[in-house]
Amino acid sequence: MSSAGIVGLILLAATFCLAQNERNCVLSTGEVLRDGERSGNGCAPCRCVHGFLQCVSIRCVQPPCIDSAILPGQCCPTCPNGPNCALPGGGILAAGRSTTLSDGLICRCSVRPYGLTLANCRFPRQG
Repeated sequence: MSSAGIVGLILLAATFCLAQNERNCVLSTGEVLRDGERSGNGCAPCRCVHGFLQCVSIRCVQPPCIDSAILPGQCCPTCPNGPNCALPGGGILAAGRSTTLSDGLICRCSVRPYGLTLANCRFPRQG
């Protein structure tokens, strides 16, 4: 075999290795994922596809409460105390309930399915 044939084999092997490495993905942590491998948690899963990291972004809606929390094993916030509203001055009122504050303001909690919830408050009508 001539020396040109040996050099050709070495270049072919090097090209094959480079092609394989280009299909891997390197995460910001330095972790290397091979083509097809998955990483991340259930809330932000990623997969290496031919050298490109494809990640799913989960969008969460604001739950109908002001004291939302992300519980263990969950991706999005929920209402651990049920739907509720914020009262002026920082209190919490359960959905569907009414209360009269010390200054006479009457507040009712009517919760929308999504979004921040504030109690609807008004002073009683005079006269």
